[in-house]
Amino acid sequence: MQTQTKFLRLGLFAVLCASAFSMPAVAQVKIGVINSLSGNFAAFGERYNTGIQVALEEVNANGGINGEKLELISQDDRSDAQSALAAVESLNKQQVPLIIGSYASGITGPMSKVATRQKIPLIVLGSADDSITKPGSKWVFRAKHNSTIVANVYFDYFDNLQKTHGDLKKIAIMYGNGAWPTSMSEEGVRQAEKRGYEIVGKQAYDQGTTDFRPILNKFRSANPDILLTSSYADDGIAIARQIKEVGLNTKVVAIDTASSMISFIEQVGDPSENIVSAVSWSPDVKYAGTPELYERLKAKAKEEPSFYEAEGYLALTVAADALRRAKSTDREKVREALASTNLKTPVTDVVFKDYDGFSGQNPIKSVIIQIQDGKHVTVFPENLASQKAKLSN
Repeated sequence: MQTQTKFLRLGLFAVLCASAFSMPAVAQVKIGVINSLSGNFAAFGERYNTGIQVALEEVNANGGINGEKLELISQDDRSDAQSALAAVESLNKQQVPLIIGSYASGITGPMSKVATRQKIPLIVLGSADDSITKPGSKWVFRAKHNSTIVANVYFDYFDNLQKTHGDLKKIAIMYGNGAWPTSMSEEGVRQAEKRGYEIVGKQAYDQGTTDFRPILNKFRSANPDILLTSSYADDGIAIARQIKEVGLNTKVVAIDTASSMISFIEQVGDPSENIVSAVSWSPDVKYAGTPELYERLKAKAKEEPSFYEAEGYLALTVAADALRRAKSTDREKVREALASTNLKTPVTDVVFKDYDGFSGQNPIKSVIIQIQDGKHVTVFPENLASQKAKLSN
């Protein structure tokens, strides 16, 4: 009886082993994502998450990471720097090979310093403040634009407008006092002075301000040709409405970041017409694969996608490419693979360079989109444009 029981046990063990070995492979490569899924920046974080999910589906449908499934360990930074830093520590303990994050520069800046100390490769998700990659570190990589790139494309656009629309030299600049708006506006001032523009007004405001009429009235008395603002979503909507209220009749209105959102057009209505913004990608920009990416992002978002979704897609696509080439989850090998990136995507080409004091920065070419007939269209540079630019007045 004991012998029979022993054979039954051995038989059961053999069946279990056979079943285990016949199961599909469950090998996984896990990476960290820190994103603003709640709090003040949740509207942006959700858009980034949409793009990340589209990229994740694409990566795994095409063999994952050298045959292993790619999985994300997602952490909500709650639109708060301290929560983001706690997330970095948590992901470090889980030994992820790299981290992607986050949206706001005031969050990603501190994250980049901790990631550098911990020697974790960090791919910047949405932040554009120059200081994140200038001077940066060998552990931090940004495929999207920065403040200097954005300010330069605005002034390239303004310069180009002068060829067909005459003298546009007087400029007023206003910006929120957060890290990104401040950085972009400071570079804007440098470009204005360098290119011979007359700065007739410059004003910062506290984040959370709702009444911009005192600033706009002051600008109106200076009669600028161009208004350049750098703001987040709610600020930009209020500014656009109040420009019309105070009768500020500039020929060019740029409301960076805020006016690139579909919700901006919906909430501002007719006063949004002809306002421009600099973006890293637009659905009508002429890159290979853009139409197909646009359709996938739109299906996932269930609405018109913006450059935020595209940047989320870009960040994870870059991460997957580096992991495949590294053929390892060792952080140093992943960092080396990121540093040697040479990748074409439907969003932009990616090559990380050290130049002009920047480290690990992709010298991406931003584009200018304008609201025309209630839609965003690309108007600059001309070789990528789908429509001609218009003046506001």
